[in-house]
Amino acid sequence: MNIERLRGRAKEHLPGWAQDLARRAIAARRRWLPHARFVFPTAREDSPASPYGFPISSHNPLEELGAKYLPTKRIHNYLPYYWMHFRDIRFEVRHVLEIGVQTDRSIRMWEEFFPNATIYGLDIDPACERLADGRCKIFIGDQSDRAFLNHVVERAGGHFDIIIDDGSHRVEHQLTTFDALFPALSDHGIYVVEDTGGCVGDPGLATVNALKGIVDHVMYWPRGFRPEDWPRLDHFPSGASWVDRNAIGVAFYRWIVFVMRGNNPGDNPHLKPLPGAQPDT
Repeated sequence: MNIERLRGRAKEHLPGWAQDLARRAIAARRRWLPHARFVFPTAREDSPASPYGFPISSHNPLEELGAKYLPTKRIHNYLPYYWMHFRDIRFEVRHVLEIGVQTDRSIRMWEEFFPNATIYGLDIDPACERLADGRCKIFIGDQSDRAFLNHVVERAGGHFDIIIDDGSHRVEHQLTTFDALFPALSDHGIYVVEDTGGCVGDPGLATVNALKGIVDHVMYWPRGFRPEDWPRLDHFPSGASWVDRNAIGVAFYRWIVFVMRGNNPGDNPHLKPLPGAQPDT
């Protein structure tokens, strides 16, 4: 008998205490299941054409600014994904940090795209300081230096709405910077890591695999909470970690990753509290 049929029969015929016992047995069984490896045996090379092309239109303000300023992220085709994630918040964003400056192409693009924001650039090269102008400010320092990163956060007012790591592209720097700065986002901020994987000499996907771990926190489930009560899980118990409660999504595209902060699970306005019961901590 497969797991889903066992679960269905338990729910139909067993008393509550026995259902809890069966649920634990099913969970233990699932831990031993092999990881799925998709082979897509019915895949075809001649798939029918979609009635549309690439699902994100290239006719948008960010693509126009990319053509105007020519940042390298345009060559990597990152701009469609930036447009998809930023288009609904561009006028509300107030604080943007981009790690890795080199030229003013990218920070000027962001300055025009986010008309109400201060754009902070961070680079290790002192020559980049000359690029500070208008709403663009520059910090000079090492992105792997946690003390320096804390100083940047403090100088910028304590938080950023968007952080983009386009810095050294070294795995250890990407991971150190994310660990230090993801908590420095505003409560619905977005953190972006550009240039991961083979294009920066990381064919083993160390940065990507580390960020995959955030998915486990997005999907956090309190121990002992019944699956059928999910519409009433409007908050997590005290045993949930900070990242369980503050990470709401991760989006992977070729060479670029977006990690979203939020209120997990409270951003769902349709959830209600469970009367007279609390999740088991």
